[in-house]
Amino acid sequence: MIRRKTLFAGMGGMLLVASLEGGCLASIPEPEMPPRRYAPAEIQPELGNSVVSNSGVDERNRYRAVLLVEGGQGMCSGTLIAPSLVATAGHCVCLPRAASLADSSTGRLIDKATCSPTAKVEVVTYGSGQSVAREEYIGAVKPHPQIKVLYNDGNKEVESNADLAVIALKKPLKGVKPIQLAAEQVRYAQPVTLVGFGKDMVKTGADGWRRFGFNEVASIEESGAFFLVGKPVRVRRPYKTKEMVLEREVASYSLEGDSGGPCLRARGEAMELVGIAKTFYGGGELVQFSEYTSVYFYREWLLQEIARAEKKDTD
Repeated sequence: MIRRKTLFAGMGGMLLVASLEGGCLASIPEPEMPPRRYAPAEIQPELGNSVVSNSGVDERNRYRAVLLVEGGQGMCSGTLIAPSLVATAGHCVCLPRAASLADSSTGRLIDKATCSPTAKVEVVTYGSGQSVAREEYIGAVKPHPQIKVLYNDGNKEVESNADLAVIALKKPLKGVKPIQLAAEQVRYAQPVTLVGFGKDMVKTGADGWRRFGFNEVASIEESGAFFLVGKPVRVRRPYKTKEMVLEREVASYSLEGDSGGPCLRARGEAMELVGIAKTFYGGGELVQFSEYTSVYFYREWLLQEIARAEKKDTD
């Protein structure tokens, strides 16, 4: 996943960075002295504890509908949303190309013209001990018609729209129940479950196990097209005098290999799909969030693709 530099201000313990200017007022001002400038408050990462992802392997196969996706961009994740249809991130199945001057003066661009025609998905089932069963399927890739992801020369995302794609499988999956799309938008501070085949922060590298963990919605973009997941920063307690240690509450985050994987919300005893993993930024710093494309925002397009896949399955 691509790391982003942008800091979102405001809700849920996110860092609010503001420039403050002011003068030191005295009874007799001295015009020749410039007014004193107050630097904005900053939280230095070295003052706090690094974030540790709290995730576990899905040994009980509760999230078997979360599939391993290989579409030419390395290991990704996806979600079965119909018996023969998988939703994933567009950047998982579309290759970047050099951006034109019309798009940007520098950088690389992903759009619908750069996508692979097909992708491979795997259904992963865990058995007793360390046994793992894998079933491989091939499907046709269809990106969202308005997909556009622009990266700068440092490979950081600077613009993104409709980072979505579906994979229409040649045949329906047997014995795997699809996850329903959310019928309403997520809410601020709502608890969510993240699932994917990405790496575990506690270890190094991506090990390819399907993992799940918990977090909460930290912010929702004004248009509703995407939202951020992350925990607040807090002062660790107990703490010694003059030793203020900042830390982010332990939670699960989407990491490398989790792109295209689901953000799920409990609905009764079932889970529904509310977001698709888009990007992650922050690393071991206090500033750490996972960004998800809102399924509700693109629900109409996804429902159209589900209807098309179900019609094909019955023909």
